[in-house]
Amino acid sequence: MKHVGKFILRAAKEKGKSLRALARESGVSNCYLSQITRGYFMPTPEILLKLAPHLGVTPRKMFEEAGWLKPKTPKKSKAKTK
Repeated sequence: MKHVGKFILRAAKEKGKSLRALARESGVSNCYLSQITRGYFMPTPEILLKLAPHLGVTPRKMFEEAGWLKPKTPKKSKAKTK
């Protein structure tokens, strides 16, 4: 299982947000968010959906980081060569 908490911490830091600010903005309790980032709990899809817009990532990215979806691979172009 992936540790989505590390991703949340990194994304919050990149946005210049503290966990307390992220908790306040997203409506997720600071205590619960802290426990997620320390790896004590795996957040539910609903929690990830609440956090995603405040971290500037898509819900899909959150689910990928949680290990629930495989990362999308870029499609290969079908360019013709001579």
